[in-house]
Amino acid sequence: MGASIRCSSTNPLNAGVQVATGLNMDETDVNEGPGEDGNGYLMYIEASAGDVYYLLVDRAVGSGPLSLFYTGTAKLPNAVTANQPENLVNCDTDGNPDGFTDFNLDLQTSTIIGPQTDVAVSYHETLNDASIGINPLTSPYHSIANPQTIYARIERTNGCSDLTSFTIEVGSPELMTPADVLFCNYNSPALYPLDSIIPEVIVNSQGYIFSYHYTQNDADNNTNPIGRYVNLTETPLTIYVRVTDENDPLCFAVTSFQASINTIKRATQPEGFIVCDQDFDGQISVNLNEKEAEILNGLPASDFQISYYTSIDDRLNGTNPVSGSFRNTENPQTIYVRMLEIATGCFDYTQFNIVVNPLPIPVFDQDLYYYCLNASEPLQISVQAGFRYYVWNTGEEGANLNKILIDTPGIYSVTVTNYYGCENNVSVEVFPSDVATIKEIKVIDFSGSNNSIEVIAEGPGIYDYALDTNLIYQNSNIFKGLKNGYYTVFVRDRRGCGIVSQQVLILDYPRYFTPNDDGYHDYWHIIGMDEFPKAKIYIFDRFGKLLKQISPSSKGWDGTNQKKTQLPTNDYWFTIEIENRPKYRGHFTLKR
Repeated sequence: MGASIRCSSTNPLNAGVQVATGLNMDETDVNEGPGEDGNGYLMYIEASAGDVYYLLVDRAVGSGPLSLFYTGTAKLPNAVTANQPENLVNCDTDGNPDGFTDFNLDLQTSTIIGPQTDVAVSYHETLNDASIGINPLTSPYHSIANPQTIYARIERTNGCSDLTSFTIEVGSPELMTPADVLFCNYNSPALYPLDSIIPEVIVNSQGYIFSYHYTQNDADNNTNPIGRYVNLTETPLTIYVRVTDENDPLCFAVTSFQASINTIKRATQPEGFIVCDQDFDGQISVNLNEKEAEILNGLPASDFQISYYTSIDDRLNGTNPVSGSFRNTENPQTIYVRMLEIATGCFDYTQFNIVVNPLPIPVFDQDLYYYCLNASEPLQISVQAGFRYYVWNTGEEGANLNKILIDTPGIYSVTVTNYYGCENNVSVEVFPSDVATIKEIKVIDFSGSNNSIEVIAEGPGIYDYALDTNLIYQNSNIFKGLKNGYYTVFVRDRRGCGIVSQQVLILDYPRYFTPNDDGYHDYWHIIGMDEFPKAKIYIFDRFGKLLKQISPSSKGWDGTNQKKTQLPTNDYWFTIEIENRPKYRGHFTLKR
């Protein structure tokens, strides 16, 4: 190109800044820089018609955009534009599969020119050759790299030019070498779907035809293709895959892989965890690893990895395995098992259930039982019917033995088994009871409205008490506010073991009497004294003079003294002496 007539450079230290350079009417220098203070502009050029000038821009550091503006009186010839063509892709069909082949570059010319006239196009291996228009390429051109950039120069007859580029590429199908196939199957031989290898042969299979062959020669010549499925055994078989461009039958590539089957080792279905619900919550904690030996059923544990899952999808995808220590979240709950053979990557499936069966809940028909020691017949105790089996602590047992007869107080228990095989136990205590023994009846008498009876009863039972006046039983053994007279006391065992009774006498005296021979209250008499024939009753006046002694069996005192003289209205005193009882003294009124 010759020596430069104008040269402007910026300081490399200023790389990364926006810099302007050019020619103008104010500058006088023809060279400038590098330097920190230069403005980058140089003296203008007086151009003549037909002159050609070349502008070379060289960026020393990095890359960046370039904009070109011009002013002045010179008229520039019409510019020319190189239109961008498509890249060229050819198959390596020249008989030498080295990745290089011939390209017809002239196919790009019409695209580069477009509607422009008075132009010519040349092709070059380097940008520099294209820039100065040297070393044009001939077509067809044999590529030297893959891919390779070709530079095109379009030039008008007035000397204006423009550059563009495109790539040429040897485009035989770019195949990967697939890994050898170890096909997992339960039986040998087994049909293997050959198309399943396609994703390992080529990244994008669209636009290609796949065929499979037993030999390299058949694959190269596209002869004797085998079907989409092949019978595999445990002996490796080499399969050749031919991949052909569906638009260019001569554009193909061949790869191969070895295929065989591994007969899957079968997982044995273990027994499930079938347990009884001891906590009444439907849950149980189990160690899933306890099932490993059953699943392997003699297979070497070191050759396999066993995982447990709570869903079929998780097992299929090998995600979210559960740990060996597991507490069920459903009842029943299925545990899905995946048994992986480590060496081959083959796996088999099985499953088992966790079932938490309910415990039976036996209940006695009474919370408490009482056995009458004086009973002539045994007592029946029972729990509900409907369980599969009953075992009593008395030694009795049977399928329908929900009730037994007992004749001794104590603690009785029964263990019941339901139809799930779950057992539960319940106990009940049988307390003793018996008819009461009346040990003593304490009487407070001669007290008017304060007369009372207290019954002292003994026995193992709990007792209620009643008098013959109304036969209403009460918890209390004391009866108050009683009149004088005979009473029958009843003591009843609350548990139904019987009733005992005893007669008791409350003594009291009339507080007045009217001996007027009218048939009403003509005698002062203490009811019940005939029970005490040896008793002594003495009547006194208010001065303590003995007036009369009356017999317990007599009608009573008629209001006369020993001389049969009627005594006047007044208060009189008495004493009663009864054997084994304290002497009682009181007073009453005689009214006439």
